[in-house]
Amino acid sequence: MIKRTERLQGSKNRRDDEYYTLYDDIAAEVRHYLPQLRGKRILCPCDWDESYNEEIVFKEEGYVLGRDLFSQEGTIKNIDVAQTNAKIEKRLDMVKCQFVEYLLNQAEEWGFRSISVSGYNPKTGEGVRFQDIDYSHYDVIITNPPFSQFDEFIDILVKNKKQFLVIGPQTAPTEKTIIRHFQAGNIRVGYHYHLSGFRRPDGSVLPKQHNTPRSSMWYTNLQVDENEKQIVMSCSYEENPERYPRYVNYDAIEVPTVAEIPYDYDGEMGVPITFMQKYNPKQFEIMGSSRQLGKPMKDCVEPDAVYSKGGMRFYLAEGNKHYKCLWDRIVIKHRKEAE
Repeated sequence: MIKRTERLQGSKNRRDDEYYTLYDDIAAEVRHYLPQLRGKRILCPCDWDESYNEEIVFKEEGYVLGRDLFSQEGTIKNIDVAQTNAKIEKRLDMVKCQFVEYLLNQAEEWGFRSISVSGYNPKTGEGVRFQDIDYSHYDVIITNPPFSQFDEFIDILVKNKKQFLVIGPQTAPTEKTIIRHFQAGNIRVGYHYHLSGFRRPDGSVLPKQHNTPRSSMWYTNLQVDENEKQIVMSCSYEENPERYPRYVNYDAIEVPTVAEIPYDYDGEMGVPITFMQKYNPKQFEIMGSSRQLGKPMKDCVEPDAVYSKGGMRFYLAEGNKHYKCLWDRIVIKHRKEAE
């Protein structure tokens, strides 16, 4: 019999992660951070369409790379160490990765120190896994990592104290590891919540209407303009408490939409994950997600209660011992400093 852990790992390995980011989406987001990238060594890992090596595609003139940039296997290609004072730049007509193309177009104006790229194909074992990269050679990581390994990818970047701007699944904040990084201030949501599409290896494009780009967004620990992340609240809990029922298996109120967050409730509130688009850590404190905080329903209701088995999520009472399971929620509180 196959063990449960083996089944889960097999399912995870079979997930389709080959989605390439469109140039327009990259340009719309990355432009906000260009001043922060000045003088930085940028790496675009996980780019299967560009390279199966760890490779420099741009280096400003006068920046000496040094032999410490090379791995023992010599995976960084096409560099004459004796000539590292000279400028190195890959021809744009040879570039496949849209991240690299956009960054190369901006490199001179914004004074990037270097741009590197790497890729790995799990189907063939070719290339450099992001787990094996020596991140000490880089300052900022910009990429679209495999969604099936997103939590591990962010853990590695945080552990290595790297700045990053990456694309990930909309549901990532509901995961235990990612929500803890939000609580610790290690990660925030970028400017664009959804993407306009993804390109597939066969050249076809998944439009925004497709679930994958619609359920994807940018994550970063670079500086984001907090004026862009502000929720104006006009609803009152005191005036309309029946609008906000309390969960059966956790002590918090249900707020069905971000627009309905009450300005006068001091306790914990469950909000949809779309809240993350406007999350401002100066305005709200994140307590966790429903996957972390929800108590087992069997410990909260009558033995003969009727409810769908939604895992560790929140439930609302519907009457006559029936209970409704909700989609994932983020639990928040008003920060007293914001009052």
